[in-house]
Amino acid sequence: MLLTFDRTNFPLIAVEEVGVEVHLLPVTKQQFAQFVADSGPLEQARYQKLLALNPAIGPEESVIEARERLFVGGILPAEARAFARWLGEGFDLPTVKEWRGIYHAFKRTSLPRQDLAAELADGPAAAFVAEWAKQMPGYLMLDLSLMRGGLVEWARQGRAWVGLGAPRPQFQPNLWDPLSHEIKPLHPNVRLPYFGFRLIRRGEWYLANRENIRYLE
Repeated sequence: MLLTFDRTNFPLIAVEEVGVEVHLLPVTKQQFAQFVADSGPLEQARYQKLLALNPAIGPEESVIEARERLFVGGILPAEARAFARWLGEGFDLPTVKEWRGIYHAFKRTSLPRQDLAAELADGPAAAFVAEWAKQMPGYLMLDLSLMRGGLVEWARQGRAWVGLGAPRPQFQPNLWDPLSHEIKPLHPNVRLPYFGFRLIRRGEWYLANRENIRYLE
């Protein structure tokens, strides 16, 4: 497994079947706050709206039981893409096909033999990954990454934006299947607390190997 890090020191995993790197976890408030601090009053005001919908975890709360509030919720696609541009070249929201390809790949990938939390060293994701790996319900990358049981995540479908995912019922009751259901807010500018995002990175590795990439169906 190829592990790299973005400028916030959060990990990305290379998914060769899809030809991209992808954030191991949905984008966290800790990552997004760094972007906000660099971006001025307008982004700071928007961020306060996000926190009003999906507050940060309090000091006495369990990061596992309240894990969804570690991540950015209530965000709109344009704001997520602004964060992607801030992260650097190649970062973007995935297409529906890319997101589902990553989901398929993680669904058939067991957790790595090595201690992933140790691989993350002193990075900001290490403590959560170590604790979550002990308590999560399955033994697949799909579970560790919270692509299953996490947030609904933005993805591009043609020129439109849709959500993919099935949060755990305790957080957002649903009967969605991310492989067959696309979730569409009633209005594109409506903020929903269970809508978050994770980014992919397309780049030199992808461009050099795209002729040999096979998308999973």
